[in-house]
Amino acid sequence: MINDQAPAAAPVHDDAPPETGSAVGRFFVGLLLLAFAGVTGLFAPLLVMASDGCYEGDARMMCSTGGQQIVGGLPMAAAFVAALLTVAGMAGMGSKSGAAWRCLLAAPCLLVLSWVVSLAIVGA
Repeated sequence: MINDQAPAAAPVHDDAPPETGSAVGRFFVGLLLLAFAGVTGLFAPLLVMASDGCYEGDARMMCSTGGQQIVGGLPMAAAFVAALLTVAGMAGMGSKSGAAWRCLLAAPCLLVLSWVVSLAIVGA
């Protein structure tokens, strides 16, 4: 007896992770974010020198002790956290979850926010 039906082909499974960009591109983005964090941590606290023009009784936020502490400390903390987020984002790029991309997107947002807050206090 001859069977005219061909055996069913085995299903094809693609277990490879989805392509999320080349390793060189991820490395380059990570280096840029780390450089941005470094520049923020080194130079943004120098905005405290904007208080040199303050005089006794000056009501500007920059002339208060709290304002100077925010302008000096916020960029340092933001740079540290952004560097941690960048490293965590780069380390998790091989996983299927979107947590790595969220870390890489949160890092520059945090740095920009620290610059905006510091410049707003200095300019007020």
